[in-house]
Amino acid sequence: MLNMVELKSKTAKYIEQFCLLLLGFFLDGVIKSVFPILNRSTFQVSVQIMLIILVMMILRDPHENNHLFFYSLILGILYDSYYSRIFGLYTVIFPLTVFIVQKIQDYVPESILFEWSTYFIVLTVSLIYLYLIGSFLNLVMVDGTRFITDWLGPTLLVNSVIFLIVYFILKKVIGWLCK
Repeated sequence: MLNMVELKSKTAKYIEQFCLLLLGFFLDGVIKSVFPILNRSTFQVSVQIMLIILVMMILRDPHENNHLFFYSLILGILYDSYYSRIFGLYTVIFPLTVFIVQKIQDYVPESILFEWSTYFIVLTVSLIYLYLIGSFLNLVMVDGTRFITDWLGPTLLVNSVIFLIVYFILKKVIGWLCK
């Protein structure tokens, strides 16, 4: 049975993790608006800091991360409401990310290369999913080649650079939050 100190620390951990994910949620929009070069007519970049935090959190807290599924669902609904305005895009992507990364986390060593690779694959699959759904709903009017060169490539490049910049900071913060 849990005593009050353990319960309080678990509750604090969950709140702090949600706040970190919420910070990533807001940073996604802030970075996109502060750097207008990411929103050009020739290419589009989708900043995905919250996805970086989510993937790293799952990989660094392998024992107790069932709550991350619910957080990802809530934040997916918020993401759809605030950024995409189409319900179901990120509401599916974020929980699916949690589910998939939880299944493979035992096979991903704790290193920058493997964690970046996991994030890179999750981001690539997410972007392709967004493109396919957008094409199906006639919201995206570009062919596959333009999608790859004007959206997928720049997004993967920029988010990989962001990952490398924030990795060591997030490693420390998430390590502290997951204790």
